[in-house]
Amino acid sequence: MSESTTEGFEDFEKLLIQMGEDFGYKETTRNVLTKSVKAAMEATLLPAKSMARSNTGRMRDSIKVESRIPNNRDRQSTYVHQDDAVIGILSAKQSAISLGEEFGTAKKAGHPFLRPALENNQDVVLRRLSSALAFTLDAYRSRKMKGK
Repeated sequence: MSESTTEGFEDFEKLLIQMGEDFGYKETTRNVLTKSVKAAMEATLLPAKSMARSNTGRMRDSIKVESRIPNNRDRQSTYVHQDDAVIGILSAKQSAISLGEEFGTAKKAGHPFLRPALENNQDVVLRRLSSALAFTLDAYRSRKMKGK
């Protein structure tokens, strides 16, 4: 797994708080964070589909990306932290076939396609997330400056 550095989070947090005060925190989360996370996670869709083995194509066609504010069920996952504002999900329709392909069964080895798509593209996802957030926040700043 590669290492990532982060900077500018104080300014980012201040701007999100200001947007939350101006537009409401739930609206800000829904319109800024969830949309940015989904745009970033789209980078994993094509690699996952290309790695998925297919007889009929239904499993490959069911692969999708979504982002959302975590619900109670999401928060039970070891991968979701209690203070996560938004989660991004790469998934295939849950079935014995998709689970067997991703993790294997007692009789056959797995042929993962979701996890490698995420792992191999984490840097791309982070760059896209950074760009999507920067674009949205710059647009907000511009609108805010016009109003002054």
